Amino acid sequence: MKKRKKSIFSHKWQVFCLTVIACTLTLWVSPVISQKSQAETSATIAAITTEEPEIPVDELKLLLKPLTQEELEVEAKAWQDLLKAKVQEISDAEIAIKRKNRETRKSEAAVDAIEKAQKSLEEAEERKKTASPGSPEAEEAEKNLEAAQKELAKAQEAVEEVVEVKKQSEGTEEATQNLEVVAEAIEDEASNTDDIDSQQELVEKEKQLEALSEQLEDSTEEASEVKTQLVVGVTELQQEQTALADRFDTVLDEFESKGGKAESFRQYIESVSGVEIDVSDTEGLWLRIAGWIKSEEGGLRWGQNIGIFSAIVATSVIVAAILGFVTNRSLRIVGGVSDPLREFLVRTVWQATVGVGVLLALTALEINLGPILALVGGTSFILAFALQTNIGNLASGLMIMIYSPFNVGDEVELCGTSGYIDSISLAHTTIKGWTGQIITIPNNSVLSSVVINHNARDTRRVSLQIRVGYSENLSKVEQLLLDIFQSHPLVLDQPRPSTFAWKFEEYFVDLYVGGWTKTSDYWRVYNETLHQIKERFVQEGISIPIPQQNIRFQEPTQLSLKPEKNSSSVVQLSSNLEKSNAQS
Repeated sequence: MKKRKKSIFSHKWQVFCLTVIACTLTLWVSPVISQKSQAETSATIAAITTEEPEIPVDELKLLLKPLTQEELEVEAKAWQDLLKAKVQEISDAEIAIKRKNRETRKSEAAVDAIEKAQKSLEEAEERKKTASPGSPEAEEAEKNLEAAQKELAKAQEAVEEVVEVKKQSEGTEEATQNLEVVAEAIEDEASNTDDIDSQQELVEKEKQLEALSEQLEDSTEEASEVKTQLVVGVTELQQEQTALADRFDTVLDEFESKGGKAESFRQYIESVSGVEIDVSDTEGLWLRIAGWIKSEEGGLRWGQNIGIFSAIVATSVIVAAILGFVTNRSLRIVGGVSDPLREFLVRTVWQATVGVGVLLALTALEINLGPILALVGGTSFILAFALQTNIGNLASGLMIMIYSPFNVGDEVELCGTSGYIDSISLAHTTIKGWTGQIITIPNNSVLSSVVINHNARDTRRVSLQIRVGYSENLSKVEQLLLDIFQSHPLVLDQPRPSTFAWKFEEYFVDLYVGGWTKTSDYWRVYNETLHQIKERFVQEGISIPIPQQNIRFQEPTQLSLKPEKNSSSVVQLSSNLEKSNAQS
């Protein structure tokens, strides 16, 4: 019985181990199988959009629309292969151009060396014409011959370098053989220069060198023509590369829109899109520029893009001006909108329209707006976090424009400052003080302070405080003040001018007089009525009290408190008191 239980236990343990091994193998083999299946699937899918590499972009977009992500990946690889082949052609052509440039430079150096040798021979010829054997002129001619021999040696080395460069080029075997003949001829001339004895032989050497120089120049011209053809061919190849890259980008856009990852493909396009130009090769540079300007994928394309960009920007500016005018006119007709808010809305409409137009115009220059918008979004978040106080001022400025506690030109008192509102912006409000100074106040402070707006209504009361002495007739003074205000042409009849006796002070009585006038006439009425009151007070003999203090000085006197028999003593006492008061 125990053996049977033991065998059952061992059997279960074996089953458990086999299950674990099977699961492990399944997990290990399944990714490999899936990768193989994906590879087999991609291998069975054939690219269909590369059959016509010059297909228009709009047609290519429609052709890519129904394809799946796997199919688009195959298409992307196929377009990458086309682009790679084109880049390889361009690289081969650029190498050939560089070799031709080196060949041309070497040939020009060889021609210069031959010309120098020819010049030395000419100088020797001139010396020999007038020199007699053994004379200094003859010695000078020998020196010229030696210099010519050295120049010929240099020319031979230069031609040999040209031959080596020629051998690196393809399809130029005949030209190489000709240059080898030229090099051998120059070597013979250099070795036979010492054997020149007569004037006739010297002339013949000069002619031979001239012929060799012409032959080398012909070879140089031939190399230049070949290089020109190569440059033109490279320009055309680069146009084809640009066209392939555009269609490749279209495929990648569709691939990314369906969840594919195209970073490696785009990085390849960016890495092969650069053009290396040899600035020292001026002839080739101008050929490239001229070819690029005339090409449909180069100058003509970008000229059209710039034209579209300019047209969109100009149109957006015109549309922005029209929308701004319509917004301004509509807000004026509707009413109830403050001038700062109206100007802000008009400016916002104009700027937003122009901004949208510029963004649309950038697409005409083939600029991707995605990174730009992402950068703007990230930057705005950072700025919003860093400039919280400024954003508070902007919000306060917007609230001021909406609720409009004052407008530009109003006479106000705010934040302990008096003056006229000079301007209102989102960030701050500026006040022009009484002496012309400009005071800038942040909108946060403006919104949290008490604002007194003297121009809030169309009419305003001119109120004056008048001091009248106790000896004056208050009723007469009040009537005089009313007459002055009622007679002024700018003081309104309704509400009627009025006076009010305020209170008794130490040496005067406070009177208030005032009348209503238009807000725009306030300070004129204030000034003119003040002048009239002063003149009428003088005419009527009404004095304006000024602060005064009475000081009395009295001599000491002895007064008897005992009553006398007659009343003359009482009279005498009263007269003495009157005298003392009069003296004081």
